[in-house]
Amino acid sequence: MHLGVDAGNSKSAALVCRSDGQVIGAGRSSGGDIYGIARPADAVTSVLTCARQAMTSAGVQPAMITTAAFRLAGVDWPEDHAFWRASLATALPELRQVSILNDGFAAIRCGAPSGVAVAIVAGTGSAVAGRGPDGREWSLSWWVQEAVGGFGIGDEALRAVCRAALGLGAQTTLTAAVLNEYQHQDVEAMLHSFTRREHRRPWQDKGRLARAVLAAASAGDPVAAGIVEQQARHLAEYARVTAVKAGFDPARDTVPVVLAGSILTAEHSPVAETLTGLLAIEIPKSRPVLANLPPVAGAALDAIAAAGVIITENTLSAVGRSLPQQDFLQT
Repeated sequence: MHLGVDAGNSKSAALVCRSDGQVIGAGRSSGGDIYGIARPADAVTSVLTCARQAMTSAGVQPAMITTAAFRLAGVDWPEDHAFWRASLATALPELRQVSILNDGFAAIRCGAPSGVAVAIVAGTGSAVAGRGPDGREWSLSWWVQEAVGGFGIGDEALRAVCRAALGLGAQTTLTAAVLNEYQHQDVEAMLHSFTRREHRRPWQDKGRLARAVLAAASAGDPVAAGIVEQQARHLAEYARVTAVKAGFDPARDTVPVVLAGSILTAEHSPVAETLTGLLAIEIPKSRPVLANLPPVAGAALDAIAAAGVIITENTLSAVGRSLPQQDFLQT
């Protein structure tokens, strides 16, 4: 039996699998990022809750788990690893072989069964991680210097709409889309809702605009298209850096690049299309592939691989066929 856990800002999810990839238990709880939640103890509770749910639904005890892989947002520095290792050792001491990495690594096996690839995740937030041919691992973590993913797209959209309202930027169809999303009559009322002293709209609400920006870019709005181009360029550059840090030679090596997260896996995503073109420049022999499994499945596959099992396409298919209902993993 193998346990895989994936925790982000929005949710935490866990799967228990057999060595052939058959999912036999699942659990879900709230976000588990120790940087994104006011109290780190609450993130620990969330991660433990979904892990225990998965084991209970599978009918197994922690001591029956051969290997466990925890892929957690906020595992960025050595002290974060130490925090989680101590927390898990205290709460689940029966787990015998535990791997703890940043959640960016969870996406790698969702498109590259070997586990050797660069993964670009753009969902509510973003993550870029890589595992090279010699086993070297590197995660972008706090090296990212721009807001990338749904939050970043939404933030840029609000900035563009405000500049247009002041006559400092190009007019854009995003103005109507933003006002419709937040149900405001004008841009000033919308801006007030995000910046007023009391009952301020949470900044997380900016992520809701990502879908509207992608739609506007696909429809030809130049402002939205500019936001898409900017996002894709940042991701392509960070993918090249990650490839180098993980031991690839981007100029000569074939580098599998797994694209994951709702921003990149959405049907006809303009970000994914633009990113694919830019990757061909940054990593000439890159081989982009869309993740066909959710990140928690990648965590479970990492756990299976840690037991010495060779992950094949059949393993991925077995996981995919036995995943819980789709709404179980929706954010």
